[in-house]
Amino acid sequence: MILHIFCFFNCLIPLRAPICCFFASCFAVTQFYEMPQLYDLDDYDRCMQELDGETSSYCFVRAQVQPDESVAAWRAIAEISRYDRHHFDHRQLYFGLCLRECEASLAGLDDAELESLLPGLLTENEKVNVYLGLFAMEAQNREQHQRLTSACLNWRLKRRGFSLRAKSVVEYCDEAGRVVQDDAWNLTFYGLLCGLMVLASLGSLVDLLLKRRRHDKMLKERDHYKTPPKSLAQQLLLTFSVARNWYRLNQEPNGKIGRELRFLDCFKFFSMFMVIFAHTNWVIYESAISNPQDPERLLHTAAGTLLVSGSLITVTFFVISGLLLTINWLAVARTLQSKAESWTFLQYAVLFVKFNVFRYIRLTVPYAFVLLLSGVYFDTAGGPLWRHIYEREQLACRRNWWTNLLYINNFVQTDERCLLQGWYLAADTQSFVLSLVLLMLGHRFAKWSKQLYAVILAIFMALPVLLTYALDYYPIFVPTPQTQKDSFIGDRQFTEFYTSSLMNFGCYFCGVLAALVYDQLALKQYKLRELRSFQLLWFALIPVGILWLFTAHPIFQHYYVAPSAIWGAIYAGLQRNLWAFGLSIFIVGMAGKVGCKYPRGIRFSAWILRSYWCFVCFPGIFRKFACLPIFRILGRLTYGAFIVHLLVARIVLATVREPIYFGTGMMFAFIFFTMTVSYLCSFLLAIFLELPVSSLLKLMR
Repeated sequence: MILHIFCFFNCLIPLRAPICCFFASCFAVTQFYEMPQLYDLDDYDRCMQELDGETSSYCFVRAQVQPDESVAAWRAIAEISRYDRHHFDHRQLYFGLCLRECEASLAGLDDAELESLLPGLLTENEKVNVYLGLFAMEAQNREQHQRLTSACLNWRLKRRGFSLRAKSVVEYCDEAGRVVQDDAWNLTFYGLLCGLMVLASLGSLVDLLLKRRRHDKMLKERDHYKTPPKSLAQQLLLTFSVARNWYRLNQEPNGKIGRELRFLDCFKFFSMFMVIFAHTNWVIYESAISNPQDPERLLHTAAGTLLVSGSLITVTFFVISGLLLTINWLAVARTLQSKAESWTFLQYAVLFVKFNVFRYIRLTVPYAFVLLLSGVYFDTAGGPLWRHIYEREQLACRRNWWTNLLYINNFVQTDERCLLQGWYLAADTQSFVLSLVLLMLGHRFAKWSKQLYAVILAIFMALPVLLTYALDYYPIFVPTPQTQKDSFIGDRQFTEFYTSSLMNFGCYFCGVLAALVYDQLALKQYKLRELRSFQLLWFALIPVGILWLFTAHPIFQHYYVAPSAIWGAIYAGLQRNLWAFGLSIFIVGMAGKVGCKYPRGIRFSAWILRSYWCFVCFPGIFRKFACLPIFRILGRLTYGAFIVHLLVARIVLATVREPIYFGTGMMFAFIFFTMTVSYLCSFLLAIFLELPVSSLLKLMR
């Protein structure tokens, strides 16, 4: 088996192509200091203040260095930037220019010298043009300040000894005293927020009055909040009760299935942590970094491979979503089956519509609220990057909110995404609809259900292979530093390869199959934990899963020659789908309480194996940890944290005044702050909106 794996990766990457050395020996560190810094930001607050009774404008300018092989700085830029999977594009420069200072620095130059500092307008960069399209209201400022800013930044490059010329374009300009005007969008949000506060206050007061008027003094406080009132009007109003929603958030799962699957809350929480980890790093890349060479160096190591392979964490949510859909479907199907032996087409159609409508309302109401919030203009401390990082998101949301609400934002208006993480909700919704159709077909033609599911699994396991080969995708999704800095604008690999529901449906369907297997095991009362071979497989999944993350290393760390098309396509089909398949087996094992005791007849003489076994199973410590009550709350807050966390990260990092140092301490400080605030916001969203909507839907059933 090991020999086969070795041969596979030898075929994947031709042996004649050398694997690059580690970063430190590939490039001299001095090359970085031969290039201009990516960011050159004037003092924003000083510029915005009056000086001698005069105010100034502050312009954020995008520039692109023009090739010149005779210049050492350009040769360093070209050499380092060609490793585009690991490095920023050092041709792209970002200037924050105080026009008052620019005028002062150019005052001593004659017309001929000024003309030599105007290499032209930057028009050929499609990614920059997307930003210019969003900031269309800045057209007058571009026309007015283009010559001054172009001459200013080229004079700085010349004065600092780089001997480079750069085409440029003004993205936007800020002026002192800029006042935010409340428009219809803002007023709609404020009105909705006030309405929710009023409903929460009324519901809580009515709930308190009912509690004080109760006649049964033996009834516990907790029981009061669990008991619905008799009046329908009171039931509707109490869905907004803060105290009652807190108990709903904290209530224990009902039924045997709920208890067996409660460990999924732990899975969701830690998967969400990894998502926030990755997305916060992305927003840091989008912000201004003073030491880009350090994250670039990191990507040349095994840790860099692990970061790139971390995109597999999204598979966890697809698998869990498919699992929960199927469990709900089986419960409803069995209830209806007891009433009628055969179903008509109309019954299937009604059930299909009901499933989709209820899911749409449950997901979309809090999602729409966050979409509305993301487009609200408000007074802030601002900063040179505020509009570049945060207002760009506001403008995209105001323009393309409808693609999110229709869950088509993973293939429509992909260069102007609102809430970029929303691609997952779109792909998940599309997978939900298709899976529900397949489950209904499997139910209608029960004799052929196994063959149907096998064919569907085979098709969607093979489809990524065929698409990768036919459309010439790279075998793995690589979020390069520059791609992240450009917020994935114009990135074909992200839009077509990573976020497509066609590429992800195989993972979702693995969750569907896991639920079907779990259901059959539960019906037959089959005890997996007593099956020795399954226990060995289940425990092997943990180290094998960790090793699987590093299988991308020969591809990602290979620089000069493209991977073999056919072997690369095969790996593209295997990477996510095998991860999903292994995760599905792991979840079935956890639900079956595998690992709660040693399998009989096995001796562990090796100390490492014995220690590993004790860590993950004795006495069921892994499952006990995953079922801790704290994860019950955190798992239920995961959806809210998911839809709000990028707004939190953007608000924090958009206010920086100067390039920040990218280090481990700073990185984790931003990550933990973003995670904490995101879960606090999710808690408020759950109490005031998400849980009331869920309760209203239960009353409608």
